[in-house]
Order: sequence, then structure tokens, then C-alpha cells
Amino acid sequence: MQYSTKKLAEHKLIILHLLQKMGISLSNSEICQFLLEKNYMDYFSVQQYLAELESAGWLEKTREQNNTRYTLTDDGEEVINYFINRISDEVKNEINVYVHENSRRIRAEYAVTANYFPELNGDYLVKCSLCDDNGATLMEISVSVVSKAQAQQVCRNWRKHVNQYYRDFLTSLATEAPEDEAEPNT
Repeated sequence: MQYSTKKLAEHKLIILHLLQKMGISLSNSEICQFLLEKNYMDYFSVQQYLAELESAGWLEKTREQNNTRYTLTDDGEEVINYFINRISDEVKNEINVYVHENSRRIRAEYAVTANYFPELNGDYLVKCSLCDDNGATLMEISVSVVSKAQAQQVCRNWRKHVNQYYRDFLTSLATEAPEDEAEPNT
């Protein structure tokens, strides 16, 4: 597809506006899904624009396992606020509808994270977290395990049982220990 300079700029602004309206980072596939479904641009153009927006410092790219996510930077926020009038009302409306219909699902998918990282001593560090709907961290733990298989199992269990873990942990911390189990006075 051949685009005019004006269209190229508008396409980049659409990406920035989508991230701004969503209010959280989006995966490469979520960005592509919206843009391709609406026929705003082709896949290769999306990838080029994402790279250019990152290079300009308007997006920040992070990788989690096999997932690449993009977050709007403060500079990107300034750019979209300044040039928002260059996006048609129709496109802005379609973005608003997409955000309204998908925000809860996308936030829920990112509310629970579990990743592992190899350490120099051969162990693996597993980092798990749970966030609320606004992205605030409710619970975050880091644990060291001895094998990659164990790290993967911890990640699977965290994702599957996080609500139970959170409830049990909070109950345990918020419940007063019986006298005989109370911490000894020193």
C-alpha cells in the first residue's frame, strides 16, 4: 500500500490514540487486530509504524516471554494531545467503541502476570503479580526455584489459582494468630 505523508502521520496518530484511550499497554497482536479489522492499514505498515513510534520515543516496547507490548510514553501523550484534531471523528468513535467493548477483557488478561528469569547460579527467579482494574498492584511475589520446569509450573499455578492464593494470603495476614502461636516477646 502506498500512503501519502498526511496518511502516514494519521496512521501513527491512530496508534497513539488507541493506546491513550485504552490507558494500559497493548500487545502487538491487539494493536494489529484493531487496525487490520478496520482496514486502516496493512500488517507490515503497522509494524513499521510501531518501530518508528518507539524510535521517536513516543512508545515504549516491553517483552514478556513471547509477548511484545507497547505503552504510550509522556512524549507520546503530548504528541497525541497536540495533534488529536488530525484524526477524523469517525475513527475516534471507532476507537472509543473498541475500548468500551474490549477494555475489561484486556485489563483482566494483564491483571495476572507470571514470568521467570534465569539467574547466574543456575536457579530461576519467578516473579508473579496481581493487579486491580486500574493497574494498581494488589500482590507481588518473587521466588527462587531450582529448575526451569519448576519455574514454568509456578507460573502455571499462579495464573490458574491466583484468586485463591490472594484470598488465603490476605486472610492469613489479616487474622490474629492464636496466643500459643503468637510471636514471642523479646
